Amino acid sequence: MFKLIVFDLDKTLADLGKGMSARNTAKLRRLEKSGARIAICSGKPTYYLCGFMRQAGLKAPILIGENGATIQFGVDLPPSDFYVLTKDERAKRVLKKVYDDIDATFEGKMWFQPNSVCVTPFPKTQEDFDKIQNYVDKNKDLLSCLKVYRHVDSFDFIPCGIDKEIALEYLANMLNITKEETIAVGDGVNDYPMFRFAKLSVGVNVKDESKVNFNFKSTSDALDFLAQTLKEQTC
Repeated sequence: MFKLIVFDLDKTLADLGKGMSARNTAKLRRLEKSGARIAICSGKPTYYLCGFMRQAGLKAPILIGENGATIQFGVDLPPSDFYVLTKDERAKRVLKKVYDDIDATFEGKMWFQPNSVCVTPFPKTQEDFDKIQNYVDKNKDLLSCLKVYRHVDSFDFIPCGIDKEIALEYLANMLNITKEETIAVGDGVNDYPMFRFAKLSVGVNVKDESKVNFNFKSTSDALDFLAQTLKEQTC
């Protein structure tokens, strides 16, 4: 019986920088009413997810931020239950250096997502992307304790030992829920780790369909499938 559904945010529940549609928000609420705990697992920090999830009207949402580095229960700020999953002091020092190096390269004009753990710069031009990529390529030894993801609008520098699978396993243990009772829903490469953990993996336009059990063209179709799945398990 599925008890936990974990969603990626961007390009899964909503388009980049957009809110959920009223229709999909209602479907998400119905999933929670069916008895499943709903979690959002994103590269965004949890405080951003707080604002996003307030519109959903869920009773007990769980927020996993920075690709698994932080976990928060509920949407209140300041949070009553907030957890940081990394204790790697070397990674913390390297992340600070990465921030300082990139900040100096762009003379303080680079915007960084205000994270609690990870470093996420947002380049504005192709030249800016190339400068950061060149920094990554030239500093492989320094960055050996980090994972680096390049996205269409940003870079993520994340401590090794942190990803969505590890965060999902940590959360499931906290909730006394097994992987056999877990569903993961996402669209991209950084969602593959949580696909590996979950018993049921659901993609929204996932390019490599071998990574998921089911793949849908739209969020609405994926939510309909999840509703039917929860309905069938109660029959």
